[in-house]
Amino acid sequence: MKNCLLCQASIREQIGLDDLFSLRAAKPTIICQACASAFSRLSATPVCQLCGRKLTAAMTDPCYDCQRWEKQAAFSFSNRGLYDYNAAMKTYMSRYKFLGDYRLRWVFMTEMKVAVTRTKRLVVPIPVTEATMAIRGFNQVVGLIDNCRFVNALTPVAATKESNQSAKSRADRLLLDQPFKLVSGMEATVKDAKIVIVDDVYTTGTTIRHAARLLYQAGATSVTGITLAR
Repeated sequence: MKNCLLCQASIREQIGLDDLFSLRAAKPTIICQACASAFSRLSATPVCQLCGRKLTAAMTDPCYDCQRWEKQAAFSFSNRGLYDYNAAMKTYMSRYKFLGDYRLRWVFMTEMKVAVTRTKRLVVPIPVTEATMAIRGFNQVVGLIDNCRFVNALTPVAATKESNQSAKSRADRLLLDQPFKLVSGMEATVKDAKIVIVDDVYTTGTTIRHAARLLYQAGATSVTGITLAR
């Protein structure tokens, strides 16, 4: 018996007949059923075809935000979110990302690996600044895909001051200058590649679209995104 990573409740492992007679190791249970059910998967609900946002009956597809992006951007881009950014996900992100509980990467690591590897694309995580690394000690996006093959093709531009994206208004985010540059020596890797950018949360889409624009400029033929939450 072990404890749920999120609420510390005791978890009793359920081993089925398939596990008993299979040569494969049983998948470990990381969180309890109560905590798992608090997260809302987007796979079973209507979402925007371009950003993965959960749609209401009154919303169009693509959503209004994506229609604006389509008018502004000169490149093709779509994102898939695995989970809705609901109250449970906000709490999770607060503990994992802002309080720095690195163990919590295990909660979604397996699902992220499945989603990312199925794309059969070159995997590029969104980087964090040196200031964030010094404070947090890790890149939360890399933590989520630490069991995948990926390339650190992007790095924050040196002149960028540390900024807390979650504290910025939507208008401020939309006005941000290009925050990334291509890592030296990555030109040949990116050129003519099909790429999937991975991030933790898609909010306005500004950050991941800046990354997509830079990769297209570097010669990528197709760029999409996958985020844990939308």
